[in-house]
Amino acid sequence: MQIFKKSEELLSRELKVSPLAAQTFSKSYRYLCRGIAPNFMDHGEGCYIYDVDGNKFIDYMCALGPIIVGYNEPSVNEAVIEQVNRFASGSLQSKLEVELAEKLCEIVPCAEMVRFVKNGGDATTAAIRLARAYTGRDMLLMSGYHGMHDWSIGVTKNHKGVPKAVRELTKSFTYNDLADLESKLKDNEVAAVILEPIQSNGPKEGYLQGVKELAHKYGAVLVFDEVVSGFRYALGGASEMFGVVPDLAAFGKGMANGYAISAVAGKKELLEQIEQGVFVSTTFGGDAVSMAASLATIKILERPGFYEKLTKIGKIQRSGIEELIGKYGLKEALSVSGLHVHAGVVFEGHGSLDSLDIQSIYSQTMVENGILVFATYNLNSSHTEKEAERYLEATDKAFALIRKAIDNDSVGGILRGGKVDPVFKRNMK
Repeated sequence: MQIFKKSEELLSRELKVSPLAAQTFSKSYRYLCRGIAPNFMDHGEGCYIYDVDGNKFIDYMCALGPIIVGYNEPSVNEAVIEQVNRFASGSLQSKLEVELAEKLCEIVPCAEMVRFVKNGGDATTAAIRLARAYTGRDMLLMSGYHGMHDWSIGVTKNHKGVPKAVRELTKSFTYNDLADLESKLKDNEVAAVILEPIQSNGPKEGYLQGVKELAHKYGAVLVFDEVVSGFRYALGGASEMFGVVPDLAAFGKGMANGYAISAVAGKKELLEQIEQGVFVSTTFGGDAVSMAASLATIKILERPGFYEKLTKIGKIQRSGIEELIGKYGLKEALSVSGLHVHAGVVFEGHGSLDSLDIQSIYSQTMVENGILVFATYNLNSSHTEKEAERYLEATDKAFALIRKAIDNDSVGGILRGGKVDPVFKRNMK
């Protein structure tokens, strides 16, 4: 039986000194059922994590995406330890900075030059600043989630604290709708079109090429936000998968198996502006430990069959979810969204139950069965068919309870802990 005594004690302590008791919204206690779910991790091994109470889970969060080859990977650990014994951040850069930049220019389709920063939002913001400087324009068009910086988050409902003048310089456009994009390009002098190239079930045939053609037709720089898709779907990200090369691309998450690093890559004429007055400079951009981790991680990603294995496991899970939705007649309340290696369940309300009631039943049941996942799963290379089978067994139990709750139009007698209550939720449709 799972016990979460230490987790709850630590949570109570942290809530007194840190908002939400987590530094990332999606790692907050509000994303799981409070009281019957883990809050604090002790250690990880491969695709398993252990919380501070000693409970063991198959991890399908993978640190929100960064864990791509598994926790405690020996070759990554060795590279990190070797560099730790030299220095992390020093008064001069390390040779790893050169080696990693050269490697990215080799494997990323758009990369003629690279600039390193720390978080995904740092990389997208650097790309936007470069695009604005290059075009001499201010207006931005975006689709997807691009981080916490004002130019991006100001367009969402989470814009509190962002000046109105800043919010007016960014407009959203609808993914997979070229007509919507062109109408906004016609009405505005746009510096950059930035989008997550893979959203929901991916781009329609020809969509990304159409976005590129429209952006260039109207004089805008095309930016792919590959913070999620880069290194997860293919070594060269969505650009490699779909054969469309943007002017700039932002990378992060999976490029160092959990170590903090991100990068903006792209055309030389755009990146060279950093030498000509465009300010993109951070104290920890040259963190040698993270660069050592990234180089070691990429060596693993380059192994033959790496991405084929991820896709195989992802197909088992995604198709299994679809079958279980059909088994329990839940198509009005549940659907599947996402490509195989990064997919999951979309929850809808039904009757008097809202989407979070239904998601809470799912979350509670998955945790009870030793699976740590939100709605969407991430895979790393240590997941196997054995873990996929356990994931689907837990999903079967969760869907059976969702069916029962819908039939009763109540979560009474089913939901035992707190209700899932996200602060911020990405749109997976």
